[in-house]
Amino acid sequence: MPSLLIVEDEAKLLRLLARAFEDQAQWQVRCVDSAESGLDSANESCPDVVLTDLRLPGMSGLDLMAALKKTESPPKVVVMTAYATVGSAVEALRSGAVDYLIKPFPNEELMHVMGRIENEIRLATENAALRERLEVYEGPSGLVGSSEAMAKLRRLIAKAAPTQSTVLIRGESGTGKELIARAIHEASGRSALPLVRVNCGAIPENLLESELFGHVKGAFTGATERRVGRFEMAGEGTLFLDEISELPPPLQVKLLRVLQEREYEPVGSSQTKMTRARIIAASNRDLEEATQNGKFREDLFYRLNVVNLVAPPLREHLEDLEDLVEHFVRRVAHREGFPLKAATPEFLAALRKWRWPGNVRELENTIEAALIMGEGDSLESNDLPGYIRAGFGQDLSRGVTDSTGVGEIDLAHATLDDVERHLLMKALHESGGNQSEAARRLGITRRTLGYRREKYGI
Repeated sequence: MPSLLIVEDEAKLLRLLARAFEDQAQWQVRCVDSAESGLDSANESCPDVVLTDLRLPGMSGLDLMAALKKTESPPKVVVMTAYATVGSAVEALRSGAVDYLIKPFPNEELMHVMGRIENEIRLATENAALRERLEVYEGPSGLVGSSEAMAKLRRLIAKAAPTQSTVLIRGESGTGKELIARAIHEASGRSALPLVRVNCGAIPENLLESELFGHVKGAFTGATERRVGRFEMAGEGTLFLDEISELPPPLQVKLLRVLQEREYEPVGSSQTKMTRARIIAASNRDLEEATQNGKFREDLFYRLNVVNLVAPPLREHLEDLEDLVEHFVRRVAHREGFPLKAATPEFLAALRKWRWPGNVRELENTIEAALIMGEGDSLESNDLPGYIRAGFGQDLSRGVTDSTGVGEIDLAHATLDDVERHLLMKALHESGGNQSEAARRLGITRRTLGYRREKYGI
């Protein structure tokens, strides 16, 4: 829970402000009645946010802001004043205030400002924790492998990251498109700002607009309070739109406007908001084909496809497989407190025979399962699932595969899970990665398909 320090010399208002935040139960609140007490409290407790009056007895609010800047962990500052002038507003903002409230202000206005700041703090905390985990598990870039395919990808990321251009990342499911988006963000000038992810295929169509653009109170049935959208959460950081091909046509039009004009309206509002977020989109589908079929707007495709990066499938850089195995072993062992295990030559040979239709994500899940279920001091071929040991009935050295590239299934060696996984991969391959179409072919709901994909690491 974020912490808030309120500095206000008027006792009645101080009590009202404290009560308003107590009712919300979203902030740890401390109250003081002078800037001097506020500075002492800030040095002692390091609050995330300071809400201060500008005119105070003794040290002024502006003097307090200047002193807070010199503290070990400077907080965000919101200023209040009953003596609002253009000059005082400009001076406060130039001094580092993140917002400005004119007394008397309604609680709704205060909570709107603090809600936005709370989202920024939460996202910054999550991103800092994520960067720390990446440094432990994956190194600064998070991209593992020394093959030419990965070296080329790193070079392209290094070129794209410092620019403001929109990026479109394409590749099969499980190839690490989100990791590439994160690498671009981390190498950009926005790395200290939020990286906000939206999976356009995982959110119901009737909620997606509100998720992206936010909504005002009363915008629709059940909208009992204002909601901040992902564009607003991203601020001047990066917004990652995963599975962009699943975006419904009406929202394709709205996104096109954002890319062209950098503006949008929350659901139920006539107030236009501006965005300066950088947009990175990703898709596992052929968007050119989708435009030809009328399922994706051609003008939106060209707006997104400024910088085009392709995540290579694992089968095209199998020379990185041993590095990836070692990486995932270390990652799982660190997380679970397991001892490190070395992979035997037989284990690696079995992995190299498999085509990895689920790509790196499938490999990660396979290694995790082998570490958990294996009984020896090293990773043996017997620790692998039966469908990998049997190659699903295919011998890749002889090039025996079916027309989908997924492979035929050997029922003599396969379990029920093997069969289900095989059918899921085949349906996804034949539908070009379109999850709705794959679900229709299998006779299940899209939500069930998503659950099964997660279960099998596809």
